[in-house]
Amino acid sequence: MPFNISCTNIFSAPRRRAAVRGLRLVLLLAMTPVLVAGCATSEEIGRMQYDINTLKSRVKNIESRSSSTMTQVPPWKKLMDKKLKRIEESQKATAGTVSGLVVQLQSLTGEFRMLTGRFEEARYFAEKSSAEFLKMRESLEERLRELELAVKDLRRKLDMIEKEGAKAAAGPGKPGEAKKAGVPGGGETVRADAAQANKIKDLYMDAYRAFREGRMEEARKKFMSVINDYPESEYSDNARFWIGESYYKEGNYEDAILAYEELFRKNPDSNKYPDAMLKQGLAFYALKDKKTGRIILEKLIEKFPDSEQANLARKKIKKTVVPPKKK
Repeated sequence: MPFNISCTNIFSAPRRRAAVRGLRLVLLLAMTPVLVAGCATSEEIGRMQYDINTLKSRVKNIESRSSSTMTQVPPWKKLMDKKLKRIEESQKATAGTVSGLVVQLQSLTGEFRMLTGRFEEARYFAEKSSAEFLKMRESLEERLRELELAVKDLRRKLDMIEKEGAKAAAGPGKPGEAKKAGVPGGGETVRADAAQANKIKDLYMDAYRAFREGRMEEARKKFMSVINDYPESEYSDNARFWIGESYYKEGNYEDAILAYEELFRKNPDSNKYPDAMLKQGLAFYALKDKKTGRIILEKLIEKFPDSEQANLARKKIKKTVVPPKKK
């Protein structure tokens, strides 16, 4: 069948295929000048038709590949999606963990505040009870000292009464003997001695009250009056001890040490001896002379092993011992 085509038919073909993409249109437009120049032979037209069909097929393949490429998800994108999903899940889990930790932290904070409040309350009551206990103890100690002094006064009075009774039973002596002995008449000497004892006691208790109230200088002067005016009285050893204590409370450890030493020399049989040894040793520790302080405390333990002061000395020595370094 003859393939008859005119120039007009050739120009009508591109118009009918206006939907074909740019490449086919460009090729058709590029070949238009040849066709316009003159009518081509049937062989040329057939070849051109073949080329056009080939181009059509290639264009369709390109279009199909492009559409499949647009719809197909590349492997790297799938991998990235998986990683992003894992990251999101990890973030969600982390957020949940953090939220739980925040809740626990808030709970622990509340418990800590509650326990802190209880601790402060317990410490307040403990300190208050401790202060009240110390105050009560000091009051009891003061009353005990007063009772000891009263007992001593009674014993002294009883001794004097017994002596007077013995003299009365022996009968009158030589004329003037009673006067020399200081006994002008029945019981006057006893009353005079009792008055003097009360005077010494009042002076001592007045000095002790000044010490208890923190008037240390005044207390020392009054204690010194007891020692100077009545050196042989039963209050002299206590007066020397409290003079040392007044210096110790003021932080004047050197004078305190000397006052305690005076007690050791003048009143070696005093019941204040263990207390004075303990405080003298502690005074040396306060002066950073641990060697001398330790020696005094060791002597205290040796001399009064069962005393409360010895137990305190043991604790002090044990506390200040430095353990040897490990090699």
